[in-house]
Amino acid sequence: MIETLLYGCKADQPDHMEEILYQCKGYTNKEELMQTGKQWAEANGYNRLRLREINLSQKTDFIEAITI
Repeated sequence: MIETLLYGCKADQPDHMEEILYQCKGYTNKEELMQTGKQWAEANGYNRLRLREINLSQKTDFIEAITI
């Protein structure tokens, strides 16, 4: 099972205050999601967006999670 997450930070917040802006089960069109996300983020005071796909059927590599 794959989860796709779009993270972002409020413009006046530090990087560690990242929030999940969008979440869906399965794969999605990354380019379209990022383009739509950028438009929404700009209109709502967010920036520093990033996409992440997580495979929940595999063990989590926590070292990878904190270095990305």
